Amino acid sequence: MFIASKFLRRLTAASAALLLLAGCGKKALVTADDAQVFDKAAPELKQMWQTALEASKTNDYITAEMVLFRLSRPELTPEQQNAINRQLTVLTERLNDAVAKGDPAAKAAVTELHRNPPNRQPR
Repeated sequence: MFIASKFLRRLTAASAALLLLAGCGKKALVTADDAQVFDKAAPELKQMWQTALEASKTNDYITAEMVLFRLSRPELTPEQQNAINRQLTVLTERLNDAVAKGDPAAKAAVTELHRNPPNRQPR
């Protein structure tokens, strides 16, 4: 239990740092290596990564963010966790840009993500 709690604190801190950088106008890029970082992972993890990337490509912000948070686990390699963090940052930037442009689907996604945050601990 302690390890999971410690991991979640680190994940939250890393995500916050990446979001802060995103807010400062610095672009976090999803590299070609990121697309392949789960190639040798367990099939379940690989499928989750592909699902998140596909959802992100179609601007399905809610699905992408939920799957990326579920994918974050203590047993991931540092490269895999970094790829997830970069993807979350890029996704957040795109969502914020869409909201700023008045996209109603993006506004609805933000409302839903605030109502049901993907990183909320189950009770």
